Amino acid sequence: MTTPPPLEDRLKGMLEPAQLMTWAMSHYIRVCAEAVFKKGEIFAPILQIHRLRDEAFGRFWVEFSNALLRSPSISTIYGPKPCTGLHEKLRAKAVAEGISSKYHILPCGAAASQLLPALRESGTGVTEAYDSDSRNGIFDTIICVRVLCSVPEMERTVNELYGMLKPGGKLLVTEHVVNPWRTAKGSVLARVVQSVYQLFGWSFFIGDCALDRDTEGALLRAARVDGGWEVVDLEKNFAWSVMPYVSGTLVKKI
Repeated sequence: MTTPPPLEDRLKGMLEPAQLMTWAMSHYIRVCAEAVFKKGEIFAPILQIHRLRDEAFGRFWVEFSNALLRSPSISTIYGPKPCTGLHEKLRAKAVAEGISSKYHILPCGAAASQLLPALRESGTGVTEAYDSDSRNGIFDTIICVRVLCSVPEMERTVNELYGMLKPGGKLLVTEHVVNPWRTAKGSVLARVVQSVYQLFGWSFFIGDCALDRDTEGALLRAARVDGGWEVVDLEKNFAWSVMPYVSGTLVKKI
C-alpha cells in the first residue's frame, strides 16, 4: 500500500495552482499596464481583452516551459502553436538550442481542421502519404506535454491525433488530469479545490487550460477503432493533489 504524502506536501499540492495562477495574472496585469501607459491603448483591457490575454500567457508560458528536445535522431519537429505571441520567442529558443533548421512552428492548434492545412502549407511534403491513404498516418511520434488540457474539443482532438499517428507510432504524454477522487489514491478535497480554481478564473489566465479533464480516458478510447493500443504504459502520479499527472507511452498497432 502506498504511504500517503505528509500533510505539508498535500498543502503545497493544493496551493501549486494558486502559485501558477498568480504568476500568470502578474503577466496579464503587466501587459494591460503596458498597453495603457506605454502604448496609449486606453481601452485595450476592455476591447482587446483576448489579445492581451494571449500575449500575457505567451510570456508566462515561455518562462514556465522546459528546454526543447535536441536529440540528433529527430529529423523534423512540428510545433502547432495557436498563440502567435509565442512564436518569436520559440524561434529564438530553437536557435539557442541548435534545432532551428528542423523546428517548424505552425500557427494553428492541434485539431486536424487546423493542423493538416498548416502542415500542407509548410512545404515539407509530410502529408503526401497521408493524403493518398489516411491509414499511412503522418507522424512517427507525437508528444503531448501539458497540451490536451487546453484544446477546445479534447476528445475529438485526441481521436484526430491518433489518426495522424503512423502504424507502430508512439504517443508520448505528460498531462495533468481531473483528480481520480473515486479511487483509493484520489482525493475528494483536491477535486473540490480543482472546481474552485476553475470558478475563479484558472482557464482565463492559464491559456484555456482545464483542471478537470479525463484525458487518460480519452487517450484509451481513441484506439478503440483498431481494437486498442498495442502498448499502454501509463502511470498516474500525485493522484492526491490538485494537479495529478498521467504520463507514459502509447504505441499504435501496426
